Amino acid sequence: MSVSIVSRKSWGAKPWNGAPAAVPLSKRTEFFIHYDGGNPINYTGVKVPQAIQRSHLAQGWAGVGYNFVIDQDGTIYEGRGWTLQGAHCPEHNVSGIGVQIAIGGDQKPSDKALAAARALYDEACRKTGRTLAKKGHKDGFATACPGKHLYEWVKAGMPAPKGAESEKPKPPTPKPVSKIVALNPAVKPGATHKQVRELQQLLVKAGYGPIKGAYTDFYGPETQRAVARFHDRNPAYRSGLHDPKIGPKGFVALQKKAGHR
Repeated sequence: MSVSIVSRKSWGAKPWNGAPAAVPLSKRTEFFIHYDGGNPINYTGVKVPQAIQRSHLAQGWAGVGYNFVIDQDGTIYEGRGWTLQGAHCPEHNVSGIGVQIAIGGDQKPSDKALAAARALYDEACRKTGRTLAKKGHKDGFATACPGKHLYEWVKAGMPAPKGAESEKPKPPTPKPVSKIVALNPAVKPGATHKQVRELQQLLVKAGYGPIKGAYTDFYGPETQRAVARFHDRNPAYRSGLHDPKIGPKGFVALQKKAGHR
């Protein structure tokens, strides 16, 4: 699963209240999973990092303390990112990349959220060039975080949910290719043209036959009589009081009546 991260700018982050210290990737050795606390989170989208930002700023922090935040839709939001010191687990903010999955209480994480977290972990290992230790918040600090469900998942090795790797957007259903063709201007009474044969076939199929001598490339009187029958039943395609040759619009209508789409 590829990793797509919504930038701070894109989710509307405020400027840092004192910029966090920079941390080189060479110092990252751990990957911590967190949850939000005792109450379920019943929303997704940019409201998730924005709510955390308000809470952490109210505590006098520089801003969002987690390096990344993941909502239940599996969207990853940038907090302190890859290279800034977190504020998520004392004594582990330099060595650990802190990721909050936005659930609380006994709420279960979605497969999308778990798949995104696993993909983010794999990306962290790739960036650092090492296998990071998988940890829950309680492994570094006395707390109930990240809750029962997430902690069991961490201890199981943070497996990607079955099928998560293969989930791909379904390609759009191709539109059927139209079989409707335009009328060649050369098709008219007295003319010889290969499309006359098609005109005769359409007239018969749509119920305006019979056409004696069909099927040929010659647009003779029998063909014109069938065209006249078409015009009698579909006067909107007749110009004037006489029965002229079939026109472009009439030819399209005839094809549809013959079952072409």
